[in-house]
Amino acid sequence: MKFDDFQTFNISSGFQRVSSLTHISKRGLKKFRQQTDPLADAVISKYFPSNKAGLQKELALIVHNESELLNSADSTLVALYTDIWSKSDKLSESDLKLGQQFFNKHASDIMLLLGMLSLPYCYAAANGAEVLVRSKRILEEPEKRLLETAEFVFNVCSRNAFSAKGRALSDILKVRLMHAAARWYALHTTEWNASELGQPVNQEDMAGTNLSFSLVVIRGLKKLGKSVSVEEAFDYINYWNLIGDLLGVNQALLPKSNREAYILERNIREGQFKQSESGIRLTKSLLRYFETATLDTPLKGRSKTLVAYLLGDRVSGLLGLQNSLDEKVLFQPYKYFFKIQNTINLRNDSYAAALKQFREVQKSVI
Repeated sequence: MKFDDFQTFNISSGFQRVSSLTHISKRGLKKFRQQTDPLADAVISKYFPSNKAGLQKELALIVHNESELLNSADSTLVALYTDIWSKSDKLSESDLKLGQQFFNKHASDIMLLLGMLSLPYCYAAANGAEVLVRSKRILEEPEKRLLETAEFVFNVCSRNAFSAKGRALSDILKVRLMHAAARWYALHTTEWNASELGQPVNQEDMAGTNLSFSLVVIRGLKKLGKSVSVEEAFDYINYWNLIGDLLGVNQALLPKSNREAYILERNIREGQFKQSESGIRLTKSLLRYFETATLDTPLKGRSKTLVAYLLGDRVSGLLGLQNSLDEKVLFQPYKYFFKIQNTINLRNDSYAAALKQFREVQKSVI
């Protein structure tokens, strides 16, 4: 019996037990493909298509967590703003601190994994990839899509993310509206088959994306030779649960343990991952960017092999990334380097170091 690459990197839940997971079973997940984010959708329905400029004007003023809406803001926007800000008042300071400490400890590696694992992982979900591929910007400018996502992750994971001058809440507001806008465009400007594909950017897809930032990243860290304890793993999964709740993900799709996270990810993957033209096109576009971005690095000519290594053979195959035997052999020294590097701590990681590197890349792209 051949083990699935993701099964191999399962995180033990230790003493944690899950009694009933019917809501995240393959059958239970089906209903979530027809559910979206009603509060965000109501805003877009009010402002689109005739008053996009009005919405942009409102959002331009929301630059940090203590920013307030104009008195003229529509009631739908007020309701969404209130939902996010009121939920944030109930966040546990200790839970936030634990998640932020984990990010700070692994920041550079997490940002590497964001592009080389999390993003292509999402592309393997064929139905969800249909939304992404209909945006020419994602296909033509993958670097900007990646930078925007990276900026969001930095802003929601910093130590002051939820302070008055932090940007977690303002960014979350804008991401929820970006998702709702993507739904609106898919439904109003394309021939979208909701009965077959589910609603655009539906609850199941959002839950899978949330796991790609937490559970899947932790698996990637292990493949890079990092040691992550059971407790640390759940600290980070739980942190993204808190963010996911603010992003409008149904609480039933926010795992309460490492084991529940594993089961949810497995069921989403087995139900949604399959080969698709959209997933392959998105992956090719991303790899073209990586080949250019790694020209002056030790990964020159090896970015495709690293992505395939991180994803594992099964998911890589769905994205058209099968490595030849020669490519796998040539990549072996890199795998040993990861392990040696982490054993003797050749590189210090931190939020500040990763952010500095990100700003340098950002300048070169913009």
